[in-house]
Amino acid sequence: MSDVVLSEVGLQELGRQVCKRVAPVWPLPRSIAVNPWWQHRAASIREVAEYEQTHKNVRLLMPASFYQQRWLREIQPEHLVQAAQEQGVQQSAQQLLQALQAMDSAASALPSIAEVMNSGQQRTRTLPWRTEIVHQLSQFCALWVNYPEQFNGADSADALYLAWLDIVRHDRGIELLVGERRVEEELATLPRSSAELWQLIAEEIPLSAPEQLDAWLQVALHDIYGWASVFAQRRWARELEKSENVYDELDQLLAIRVAWELVCWRLSKEPQQQRFVDAYQALGERRAQTVREQEVLWVWQRALELSYQSSLAQQLGQLQPVVASGAPQLQAVFCIDVRSEPMRRALEAQDKGIQTFGFAGFFGLPVDYQVSESLVKPQLPGLLAPQFRVTQKHDAAAQAQRTHSWRAASWHRSLESPAGAYGWVEMSGLAKIWKLLERSLWPKPQARIGSEVIRPREWQITKRGQPSLCERAAAVGERAATEPASDAELAGLAANALRGMGLTENFARQVLIVGHSACVTNNPHAASLDCGACGGQSGEVNARVLVQLFNRAEVRRILAAEHGITIPQTTRFLPALHDTTQQELRVLSTDFGSENSAGIAHADDTKQLQQWLEKASTSAQQEQRQRLAGKPRAAKALQQRAASWAELRPEWGLARNAAIIFAPREATAKGHFDARAFLHTYHAERDPEQAVLTQLMTAPMVVAHWINMQYYGSMTAPQTFGSGNKMLHNVVADGVGVFEGNGGDLRIGLARQSLHDGKDWYHQPLRLTVVIAAPTHAIDKVISEQKVVRELIENEWLYLWQWEPTTGDLQQRNAEGWQAISKLQETQHDLAI
Repeated sequence: MSDVVLSEVGLQELGRQVCKRVAPVWPLPRSIAVNPWWQHRAASIREVAEYEQTHKNVRLLMPASFYQQRWLREIQPEHLVQAAQEQGVQQSAQQLLQALQAMDSAASALPSIAEVMNSGQQRTRTLPWRTEIVHQLSQFCALWVNYPEQFNGADSADALYLAWLDIVRHDRGIELLVGERRVEEELATLPRSSAELWQLIAEEIPLSAPEQLDAWLQVALHDIYGWASVFAQRRWARELEKSENVYDELDQLLAIRVAWELVCWRLSKEPQQQRFVDAYQALGERRAQTVREQEVLWVWQRALELSYQSSLAQQLGQLQPVVASGAPQLQAVFCIDVRSEPMRRALEAQDKGIQTFGFAGFFGLPVDYQVSESLVKPQLPGLLAPQFRVTQKHDAAAQAQRTHSWRAASWHRSLESPAGAYGWVEMSGLAKIWKLLERSLWPKPQARIGSEVIRPREWQITKRGQPSLCERAAAVGERAATEPASDAELAGLAANALRGMGLTENFARQVLIVGHSACVTNNPHAASLDCGACGGQSGEVNARVLVQLFNRAEVRRILAAEHGITIPQTTRFLPALHDTTQQELRVLSTDFGSENSAGIAHADDTKQLQQWLEKASTSAQQEQRQRLAGKPRAAKALQQRAASWAELRPEWGLARNAAIIFAPREATAKGHFDARAFLHTYHAERDPEQAVLTQLMTAPMVVAHWINMQYYGSMTAPQTFGSGNKMLHNVVADGVGVFEGNGGDLRIGLARQSLHDGKDWYHQPLRLTVVIAAPTHAIDKVISEQKVVRELIENEWLYLWQWEPTTGDLQQRNAEGWQAISKLQETQHDLAI
């Protein structure tokens, strides 16, 4: 053991540092993708991979068997040879294959004290200690989140810890389940102060080396990592909104978990204690073994990535920019979501005069949507805080629709709980039989709760106050003051949106602002299929609000006078919605005033527009059906999947995402990216100060990276960052997450059905390739000024390419600088295979 001894204060601080490494996870109704290793980005991905596997057996690389299955399918000999050369591995392809075949991946994580409690014992009638501890703590966390009003002392710094202590001391079932009568006695000796608890741990747990203590705390928190991620998001939200931080649930969660460790230590026997200590003293040997194994696996992972990048580089090198001829007949602004790429191709194919643009699906509007007095939905990325609030005046029809929706929502939530799923059916009797038959025999796609209350009426836009002030005002029965946004502020939002989407001149008579949404039934993770840039919501609200701004006469006047953007009087913007599940594109109704009604001003264009959208939808549907398991031919196959309450794979979401391209659409219009690339419009020549490029590399690029790494982590580390089997999911705490079954830790990330088609993996775990059509000096300027961007690139969390569309030349940026892609791809094919 090391002679270095941490003080009690140092140990508690070490615990806080461990908690800071936990990435946030949003509740199901606002589910957005997150890089599960986001808080580790300051270190290289290889260092993180070594650390995670050595300590917790959490993988950033697929098992050897996966790469063997990809050999001579995706991974070709030239990819493997090039990968080995890049990483300085002096082995032939045949030697690398033999090393892969000889690899033993039966490694395990470092043990917690709770885990060694069952070593050397044959238990058949009792639960393992770790299983019972995780179950008890997880049930408590669900109670805490769902019923906060039931707990006292919320103003205490130890509120969570004290609430747990009061509950667990009265739980007589734990002793029976683990077969140990002294549990109650030991729980009674725990202090009512987390600071005192950390002091006892420092005195009694015989680990003194900081590295060993850090590893042990990581392992302990990992047992309850799902709930740790939930509390990390609650911390994130408080920091983003600058609200008062009375207590930190995440730090207390770790304190509770190590309190259980202390109890287990006191109840453990000497052989069990020795096994625990020995495991942590052998950290050096474990690390060396991990390094040897990962050296080979990183070559294979890089080869898999090269198998995609080589085809992408070839396509980008051969694309010829489209030369526009004449005024555009129609322009459509889509979200950059990979599912938009097939629809954009299909729409552009209808006429040479159709142009499409790619922009983040919230369209630059930092807003939230007040559905009712008690429900507010964010409509922007999780990285940002809303600055404005949008709402609609409600007429009698809207009020009736809202009442119906809330009743449906209450019924739906009651059925989501394990008890309610049986109890409500039994109580409902024959009435429920009819609903079950109706949903089974005549299924209909369903909109998410709240979406159906949106009416074709004018939107009110107000400045959003600090949430803490609003909450305090509501608490004393006062209404928070709202100030309408000025025309100048609205024009500023419109100008930023137009510049961001690259549409500042040469406007068509009709311009579609296309939000997107998924249409699924009986799916707790429905928000993960909606627009991530809109906070896991439908993009309809943002599309409608932005169209209202663009069509407003005073906003147009200010755009021309103060922002240099002149929108012709003949141009009208229309809101549209892309249903990604059914691959349907349609214009939304806008009958709330003649000034904003394209139907009155462009009656002659309406029929042609409808024909284009229908044909584009049909083409995109045919392509989507080919991606589904079984490749269904029926025209209504997508609609049937969207409506089926038993469908596990209504659509593939963003599976197989692999690249994001920032370039003029003219440069990529002839490309076919197979729904694998985010496409964002960007004109470098219009951005001399790199203001837009900075926004793109710090927002859309980071969001795409989060999406990419969520899919990556759900596949490489499914036990930690995947949610398991959809068929076993039970919604917890009114939508905070899901259990797989009836207990255990909260499951986060993507279900296996979102990645696997039942026979083989559909998704490929590839790091994101970022392609930017801009000068290298402009890109370097952003990298030098933005720390997060620099970390992602130089620590190899993603790949960055610079593309010159006119010549097809590509360069890759790494920590050493730029290097031509052609040089990176030079390989010696005569090496032994």
